[in-house]
Amino acid sequence: VDVTGDPRTLLDRDDIDVIAIATPNHTHSMLACWALDAGKHVYCEKPVSHVVEEGRRIVDAADRTGLICASGTQGRSAASVRDAMAFIHEGGLGEVHCSRGLCYKPRRSIGGDTRPRFVPASVDYDRWLGPVAYRPQQRPRLHYDWHWDLHTGNGDLGNQGIHQMDIARWALEADAMPARVDSVGGRLGYVDAGDSPNTQVAVFDCDGTPLVFEVRGLPKDKASQSGKWQMDRYEGQSIGNVIEGENGMVRVSNSYNWADFIDRDGVKQREWKGGGDHFANFIAAVRANDPAVLNAPIEDGHLSSAFCHLGILSHVLGEAAAPAAVDSAWSGDAVALDGWRRMKAHLDANEVDLTATPVTLGRTLRVTPSGDAVVGDPEATAMLVRNARAPYAF
Repeated sequence: VDVTGDPRTLLDRDDIDVIAIATPNHTHSMLACWALDAGKHVYCEKPVSHVVEEGRRIVDAADRTGLICASGTQGRSAASVRDAMAFIHEGGLGEVHCSRGLCYKPRRSIGGDTRPRFVPASVDYDRWLGPVAYRPQQRPRLHYDWHWDLHTGNGDLGNQGIHQMDIARWALEADAMPARVDSVGGRLGYVDAGDSPNTQVAVFDCDGTPLVFEVRGLPKDKASQSGKWQMDRYEGQSIGNVIEGENGMVRVSNSYNWADFIDRDGVKQREWKGGGDHFANFIAAVRANDPAVLNAPIEDGHLSSAFCHLGILSHVLGEAAAPAAVDSAWSGDAVALDGWRRMKAHLDANEVDLTATPVTLGRTLRVTPSGDAVVGDPEATAMLVRNARAPYAF
């Protein structure tokens, strides 16, 4: 194995045809664009971007170069998930009422020490930061916990959650940006160095059908906080998808190797099993030199990533709100209100005092179909864009 501290040394080599990117989120788009422009096929892990506009840059680079560019959303290659999606798209659920993604995944405190510190001498921190603004490390651990620092990560909505977001969007065949995005949540139950929500309900208007995403990082109740955390479930799922329609619901597991259809009487009528080799699908597309072979083309990775970013952006631009204010704000949307009230019950079970640490009621975002602007909101529009620092422009 050849080891390098600078990926550009790989991009200059003629004996390398394919680049796989599994760095932290904030460098995914930079590396993907560099690699495509250097003539390499690209497999980019999820989320493919750190902010919305970055994903469009990769799509444009792939179109410009004609190279293969895949997204690391493995559910797209699982036989069970593909069969379940076909069932929905062929009308098996009838009219779809709601597509729901769930990320009820244990996330403990990362520690509250936010004093600036030097990173380990073994890390080239400037290169590690890449395109984002230079800032000292402000958490106890450099690695992994960058997910919960929005300077470099996207919270669990854009970490585990993007897998379920991709399936939730796929179920609706939502091939454009959501018309509207709302959010409620916060970093609740502990105080630490993270700034991403560990508890959140985000609601996306997909051509009139709601896509609802729920993040819960705390266990099911206060008693579960000792020992191994037991997590909540919704229709039997803690991490997964539930797509609800007039004929019942389809559930998709986090393992991506089974899905089922439950009718309105609660009786299981269909079950699909089988996984898939997502990376093998990418290699097959490279060998065929045909982007149409891909199960997860970069356009899908961009859209699913962008949905996650918009949910986080709504939160970042939101304001602290009392429960009654959230009730009032969401009273006209029964699906959203149900998500919020179940989330509040979850926080009550964890004895979170919403007077002392209120939730954040996110700013409503009305997004253009291309995703290049938030209507009437220049502040939010500016936050869609990556202004990369030198020499990490792409």
